[in-house]
Amino acid sequence: DYHASRVPPDRAGDPTPGPSRAKNVRARGRRGRLLGCLASPKPDPPVPLDPDAPTPPTDAAETYLGAVDLGSNSFHMAVARVVNGVPVIVDRLREPVKLARGLDKKGRLSEEAVSRAITCLERFAQRLRHIPDDRVRAVATNTLRQSKHPQAFLEAAERALGHPIEVVAGTEEARLIYLGVAQDLSDDTGPRLVVDIGGGSTEVIVGGVEPAAAVSLQRGAVRCTEGFLGDDPPGQAARARLAASLDDDMASARARVGTAPTVIGVAGTFTTLAAVDIGHYDPELVHGHVLSADRLEAIIDRLASLAVADRREVPGLDPARAPYIVAGGEIALAALRAAEASDVVISERDLL
Repeated sequence: DYHASRVPPDRAGDPTPGPSRAKNVRARGRRGRLLGCLASPKPDPPVPLDPDAPTPPTDAAETYLGAVDLGSNSFHMAVARVVNGVPVIVDRLREPVKLARGLDKKGRLSEEAVSRAITCLERFAQRLRHIPDDRVRAVATNTLRQSKHPQAFLEAAERALGHPIEVVAGTEEARLIYLGVAQDLSDDTGPRLVVDIGGGSTEVIVGGVEPAAAVSLQRGAVRCTEGFLGDDPPGQAARARLAASLDDDMASARARVGTAPTVIGVAGTFTTLAAVDIGHYDPELVHGHVLSADRLEAIIDRLASLAVADRREVPGLDPARAPYIVAGGEIALAALRAAEASDVVISERDLL
């Protein structure tokens, strides 16, 4: 169920939305990095998402970088302008493609999932068309790793995007995630545990300034929803079975890579749960927000009591994540139990 590798160089019981009693811990870096491997240690803040943002001009192409993440649940794109050697985000897009939902038990992607993916990548291509291939990195993660015959999809996807796409191993994905997080905490050299909950897999990484060890679990929010939480809303027995299974996986992960006193949660599950706690989504407030384990459990219990249609109305909850947020929250809780941690710091930084 997992692959581990050494990686090279509080407010309990109250289910209503609102700020956590634990203070918001501000990360010490500045925003704006673009994939861990293209990161700058102290980049500037990104501008807000602007769907009508202009494409970089041709004569300035060499001053821009692009990055694309073909995730199992969402596709992400970012464009950065290099200013004095520092990449500054000027455009960012995210679309809930739900690629993992289109992967059947034989590892085949459905036509509907492929169509959603290609349409999304064609939109991304409009932002990237003037940036040379050697200044764009596009990576695909767990769903394409699980696909039995990804080449046909990749060929169509590369034509749509206009740039090569690399299917990265779980440990490389984990390395990039960790570097994206760590550069935002560049003056904090202490050990930390980074947990990234995706749609199809969860990456658990331990390190200091650099990642030291990583495990990629085949336990993502979409995968766990489909495997355990079929009822709407899910029953207590199903949640208990999922929690027990996740505890086994997280215990195995800890035995392989260890743990750390500081737990950092990244990606959509954690940022969504933080937004629900705050009462609305604001990246400035979400980044560095601290959720106690008790408060996290209270939020998940509340969301699990609601049907998906009702979850979509919860302040701070991205409606597209409503079907999967309970399973994602159970993964988050299992990670905290395995780490014996009382809280988690939420980060807006990850692979992209």
